[in-house]
Amino acid sequence: MNKKPLPTIGVDKYTFFNVVSDTAEGTEYGDAYNLKGTVEIAPTDAGGSEIFDADNGAYETASYIEKIGHDITNADIPPEVDAIWRGLERKNGVVEVGNDTKTVYFGVAWRILKSDGSYRYVRYYKGSYSFASNVGGKTKPSSGSIDRQTAKATYTAVQRDFDNNYYAYFDESDLPSGVTREAFEEQWFKDMNYYPETV
Repeated sequence: MNKKPLPTIGVDKYTFFNVVSDTAEGTEYGDAYNLKGTVEIAPTDAGGSEIFDADNGAYETASYIEKIGHDITNADIPPEVDAIWRGLERKNGVVEVGNDTKTVYFGVAWRILKSDGSYRYVRYYKGSYSFASNVGGKTKPSSGSIDRQTAKATYTAVQRDFDNNYYAYFDESDLPSGVTREAFEEQWFKDMNYYPETV
């Protein structure tokens, strides 16, 4: 039976995991880190089709996707998270940025609220972050409302070596029999290799 498509109305529980190892045998992740304050997550995916002409016409098409990942707008990117994403060591809480840059890979998961109160769950298996230094600001106005400033970062996904997958998503309405939202979420936001099974 076809389900009625529903609009999405919110996003939260942005959670990332350090990729410890990724081989043909499997992918291992570190502990989950929940980043609070998510304002927006916007996919950066782009794609299209290429046409191969033959016999004086369009003979075959090939579809592709590129720039897989997402932009995240957050209330803030705290120094601790900044250091983790850049692979930096903090010194007594201070983040020092030099020219010794490195690429650190993370898996990430979040949930999207739908208009009926159910959720869509998303996870990207492997990617890295890029973002401008979070040290700018705008003056507080002397009168009127305050302009609340946010921080942004871009997550660029790559294929896992284990299975060549980029990302996956799942609607709560498709939960197997006997699996509750609470039980599902406990695993989804703890284990990047988890798949729900009928109880």
